[in-house]
Amino acid sequence: MSEQVTHPHDPKWRRLPEERPRQILVAALEVFGEFGIAGAKLEEIATRAGVSKGTIYLYFPSKEDLFREVVRQLLVPSIAAVERELADGTAAEQIERYLRLHWSHFDRPAAAGWVRLVFTELHNHPDLAQFYYHEAIAKSNLVLGDVLRRGVARGEFRALDPVAAISMIKALLLTHALWSRAPMPATLSAMRPREELIDHIVEFVLHALRPTTTPSPAVPVAT
Repeated sequence: MSEQVTHPHDPKWRRLPEERPRQILVAALEVFGEFGIAGAKLEEIATRAGVSKGTIYLYFPSKEDLFREVVRQLLVPSIAAVERELADGTAAEQIERYLRLHWSHFDRPAAAGWVRLVFTELHNHPDLAQFYYHEAIAKSNLVLGDVLRRGVARGEFRALDPVAAISMIKALLLTHALWSRAPMPATLSAMRPREELIDHIVEFVLHALRPTTTPSPAVPVAT
């Protein structure tokens, strides 16, 4: 007789008690990314985690608390991981690593949904928006800002306003992450495959950061 195989989304499938909080968080990450904050249902999260809705309340008192813990335990650690990857190399190499690491995160399930959530819905939840800014955005900005300041101090980058540069770099990265996942005519998608987009983004950002050289005045041509 063959052994019956269960699936994580099967309500009859049960994990060990110590595994449940993280599995709930992973399921919540997916559901928030797909449906947003308002549209996320605890019933759907429970189903994907293989637990009952009541079990969620044993660990997380509300949907808002669950959102906060997703940010703290699943998103913030990825920022720390990026920071560790920027410990050595030139500032230009660090910027390239920063961009490529973040781009790789956008390949994960529900990543594009989280970007849309932050852009279009989070402002409707002021407490969560403030929390997300301090826990995630501010920490990520600090990592990127430190690299930019080091680059300017070393002469690798031109003199610039780090705050403005952070906004420009993130806007470029996040907007392309959304566009690359949006349906588009085959003729357009064929012109710029998604796996090549990050190469163009890296090239563009580094070109914008490098010191500018003033061209020599044109010499009049005798006639």
